[in-house]
Amino acid sequence: MQQKFTSSSKMNDLIKEDTSLLLTMTRFGFSLGFGDKTVKEVCMEKKVDEKTFLAVINFISNGYKEENINHEIISIDAVILYLRNAHDFFLDFKLPLIRKKLIEAIDSCVQEQPYRKMIMKFYDDYVAEVQKHMDYENETVFPYVLSLLEGKKNPRYNIAVFEKNHENIDSKLSDLKNILIKYFPAQQPNYLLNEVLFDLSACEKDLEKHNRVEDHFFVPITETLEKKLSTAVKEEPTAAEKVDNLTEREKEILVSVVKGLTNKEIANKLFLSTHTVISHRRNITRKLEIHSTAGLTIYAIVNKLVTLDEIKSVIE
Repeated sequence: MQQKFTSSSKMNDLIKEDTSLLLTMTRFGFSLGFGDKTVKEVCMEKKVDEKTFLAVINFISNGYKEENINHEIISIDAVILYLRNAHDFFLDFKLPLIRKKLIEAIDSCVQEQPYRKMIMKFYDDYVAEVQKHMDYENETVFPYVLSLLEGKKNPRYNIAVFEKNHENIDSKLSDLKNILIKYFPAQQPNYLLNEVLFDLSACEKDLEKHNRVEDHFFVPITETLEKKLSTAVKEEPTAAEKVDNLTEREKEILVSVVKGLTNKEIANKLFLSTHTVISHRRNITRKLEIHSTAGLTIYAIVNKLVTLDEIKSVIE
C-alpha cells in the first residue's frame, strides 16, 4: 500500500498536513527548524531509524491501517525511545499543566469546597493510575524487551503478561469531561474551563494514539523477538539440555550400549523386546546427533552417565 508520507516528504509538509504530528516528531527527538529538509535528511541527521519513523507517523495520521505495518523493518529501539519520551511528556508536562488550569478554572467560578475537592481528587487519582501504568512499562517492560535484543529471555516473564494487564488509560478522561460539561455548577461562561476541556480532549486523543502504537507496534515486534529467541534456543541446546531431553529409559539404554551390551542383552536386562530397544537407540541417535558407539561412550562419560571404571573393560 502506498504511504501517505515518504522519505522524500518535507518535514514541514507533514506538520501542515497534520499538526498533531508535532508531538510524534518531538517523541522521536526532533526539534523545530526543519527548513526544507526531507524526512530522510532529518532522520539521518538525528540518527533516527527512518523506516520506523515513517511507519509510526503514517499509522498515527491514518496513512494506513495496522494490517499494512511491516514489523520486520521496524526498530524496537526506536519504538521504545518514542514511548519513553511520550511518558515524559504526559507525566512531566501535559498532565501537570491540565491540573494547574483545572484548579484555576474551578476557583474562578466555584466557591464551594466540596466541588473543588471531589473534582481534583478524581483527577489526581487518574494521574496516579497513569503514573503507575507508565512506571511499570519504563521499569519492567522496556528493560525486558531490550534484554531480548541481547539474546536474554526471562523464563518468568513474557509480553503476554503485559498484554493481559494492559489497560487503556484514556477512558477516564471522558468521564471527567462529562462531569464538567453536564454537572459543573458554573453560573456564567468560563473560558478557562473551556480551555481545560479542549486540553482534556486533546490529551485523550493523544493517549489513545499512544496505546495504539503500543498495541500495534511494540507488542507484535516483542512477540516476534520472543519467538526468534525461543527458536534459537531450541536449535542450539546445551549438552545438559540434550541429556535432559532423553527419557529415563533412553538413558538406561545409552548406558547399556556404552557398556558393550548387545540389543538382545539390553532387551533381556530391561525386560523389553529387541524391537523396542532398537527404536530407543534410534531416538537417542536422533536427539544427540551421535551415531557411533565410540561417540556415545564419550558423550556418556562427559555427561556423567557412566564412569571410566564402569566401561574400562570395554574400551581397553
